Parts: sequence; C-alpha cells; structure tokens
Amino acid sequence: MVFSYVLSKILAVPVTGPAKMGMKLLETIRDEADKELYPDESQVKGKLIELQTLLESGQISEREYEAQEENLIGRWREIQKSKEA
Repeated sequence: MVFSYVLSKILAVPVTGPAKMGMKLLETIRDEADKELYPDESQVKGKLIELQTLLESGQISEREYEAQEENLIGRWREIQKSKEA
C-alpha cells in the first residue's frame, strides 16, 4: 500500500512539477501586479522623489511633472483612505 503511494508520487513528478512551477510563477506575477496597482505609501513617495529629480534634471517638462504628480498624489490619498477604513 505504501509502496504504491510512493510510486504514484514519483511517477507524477513530471506532471505535477511543471504545474507547481507554473502556479508559483502565476503567484509571483500576481504579487508584482498588486504592487504596481496597489502601491504602498513608501513606493508612492519614492516615485514622487524620482519625478522631482526628473523635473530638476530637465528630463520631463513642468506639464508632464504636474500630470504625473497629480496621479501619484491621487494614489497616495487612496492609500490614506484605505488605512482609515
């Protein structure tokens, strides 16, 4: 009985191994997407600092800066609201 269980597990590795790796890959992709879609406060602050640096170095215009800043501040406010809830 135990032998057949172990044998079935060994024989299933070529099938279950890739499936488990695929699931792990999908979980990693989901986690990274969540980080991008639902950033935490420190990520938003970091992006604001990066944005300021781009403006100061002349890599983006004032108009681009204001548009992106507005978006980031909106995200920051959403994070604050979710913390309050």
